Amino acid sequence: MRNPRRVLARFVAPVATALLATVAAAPSASASPEAAAEVCEDICVDGVRAATHTGYDRVVFDLGAGPLPTVQATYGMSPGYMTPGGEPRDVITRGSSYLFLSFKNAEAGDFSATNPHVESFNLPTVKATQLLFTTGSILGYSPATDFGITLDGPVSRYNVFTLTQPNRVVVDIYR
Repeated sequence: MRNPRRVLARFVAPVATALLATVAAAPSASASPEAAAEVCEDICVDGVRAATHTGYDRVVFDLGAGPLPTVQATYGMSPGYMTPGGEPRDVITRGSSYLFLSFKNAEAGDFSATNPHVESFNLPTVKATQLLFTTGSILGYSPATDFGITLDGPVSRYNVFTLTQPNRVVVDIYR
């Protein structure tokens, strides 16, 4: 007489093997499509981060590959700025002063899709950064991306500079 377990195993094992092979070969429903490559005319602004250090706060704008942008900085007590269309606007996060940065020959790329427009920080001086606007290369003008940094408390000075490997714009704000 045959052992019922052996008979069952003889039929179940090949079916189970075939089923597992089919499931393993099938594409997963949760597989993500390949991310599209970010395309910018000169260089892309990819993200922003900040940290505090002894005597100053540092804000770093991470950049993609390409020629480093020219950065123009303006410090003031008013939260107001002008859009490229000439509309007056205010930064969202209020503070005691503001630092506005314009990255010439830089674009936001997928910054808007991968980062919040307003990034809050709980640092001694830096309270938030905000993507204000980005302009493409239109009518012979170079692209630009503008940010606002909300500050709170005393600011003695600031220093804006670029670094490479990886590319980034660094803003040191001294207390």
